[in-house]
Amino acid sequence: MKVAIGSRPDWLASLDAAKTVSEKLRRAGHEPMELALDSRALTKEIERADIAFVFGGDGTVLRAARVLSPFDIPIDQLDEAMGDVLAGRFTIEERALLDARLVRAGKEVVRALALNDVVVARGKQVRSINVAVRVDGEPLIVYWADGLIVATATGSTAYGFSVGGPLILPGSRAITMVPIAPHLSFGNAVVFDPDQVLELEAQDEPSVLSLDGQEEHDLRAGDRITVRRAATVARFARTAHARPFVELLREKILKEPGT
Repeated sequence: MKVAIGSRPDWLASLDAAKTVSEKLRRAGHEPMELALDSRALTKEIERADIAFVFGGDGTVLRAARVLSPFDIPIDQLDEAMGDVLAGRFTIEERALLDARLVRAGKEVVRALALNDVVVARGKQVRSINVAVRVDGEPLIVYWADGLIVATATGSTAYGFSVGGPLILPGSRAITMVPIAPHLSFGNAVVFDPDQVLELEAQDEPSVLSLDGQEEHDLRAGDRITVRRAATVARFARTAHARPFVELLREKILKEPGT
């Protein structure tokens, strides 16, 4: 099996773990390939990988999902499940991604994928900003807020949830929109159908576009960010060792005692 070994070059523990597993895989007859999860471009051979093992925290997994999803490579956050994965005893869990495009003066200047969320937020100045929203080309609302989050179901338990958004089970393809500290604006989250297209217009400077909290771009007044469900999906390997999502939700977010 061809295995991409994803690690964070700036984290020694991640590098050491990746090196150890690569050696074990090679001795077992598999073909490990190094995958540096930083800003460097992927090597062409990574496209040949059957699966990717990722060493790191949630941010590392987000980065892996964004860069590997166009190649249909399943991702496993390595643990005791490695033996099952290498033996083919796993299923694939698909998660929706967002396709974000930043258009400035009629020209596309940024296009990227996001597994969790696309955020338009105020810059360093402590003041609110105006963000105009259109849905499928029709005007919806102009928010006066600290920012606006557009999230996948996966991202609903992250930033969106922290500012009052809904919890959505990860298999859903729905898109949510949640304002951040709205002032005299509609303050509730809105859930959209999977195929609806949102357009966010930044009407103030300074403001920023954030993708999964990892990639940021300064915005100018009049910039438009189109957000839609991506044609590709993030694919995660799931084995019998994986805990059910509802169990994790109850324990880590709802803080309910075990049953």
